[in-house]
Amino acid sequence: GAIKPVVTFTPNWGNILHYDDVTLTCDVPSTVPEEPRTYHWYKDKRQIPGDQQRLHNIRSSVVEDSGDYQCQTIGGDISDPVFLNVTYNYLILQRPPSVIYEGDPLTLRCHHTRDFIAINTKFYKDDQEIQSSESDSTFHIPNITINQSGLYKCTKQIQRYDSPNAHEHSDVSFISVKGKLKSYIKLYP
Repeated sequence: GAIKPVVTFTPNWGNILHYDDVTLTCDVPSTVPEEPRTYHWYKDKRQIPGDQQRLHNIRSSVVEDSGDYQCQTIGGDISDPVFLNVTYNYLILQRPPSVIYEGDPLTLRCHHTRDFIAINTKFYKDDQEIQSSESDSTFHIPNITINQSGLYKCTKQIQRYDSPNAHEHSDVSFISVKGKLKSYIKLYP
């Protein structure tokens, strides 16, 4: 049987702000020798224009770009849907679009809209502050565990370039960490 392709995002965020850029790629396990491929792309189960491995260079995204994206090679299986969420807001807590498994690294990003100044980023887990920084907008867990599942939140002070007033904005995301399936190998003498 054919191995399913996977839709990946660059940068690897499942949620982006209005006007952000993102590139969608159809990752297909390589075959030897590598043959030229034609790709089909789908958004919300409808075929959309594009026959290349890198479909979308979504520049200056709009809310209407939100949806489930899938790809397929001619004669191959269709990928599982991957959801891209485009939000019109001042601030979002960004997370990878894929399932998070125990042992994976996890980076969260407290991302604000362009043309604004933002300072004093704080990250919280289940209402407990876990990191505070004047300039670093990311929070990194090198090796996540199941007990680190929970409600994550970030806050920032945001102001327009032409305004002296800053206002705190926040966003939340529930992070669910899945256990890895363990495989056992029996050794026989």
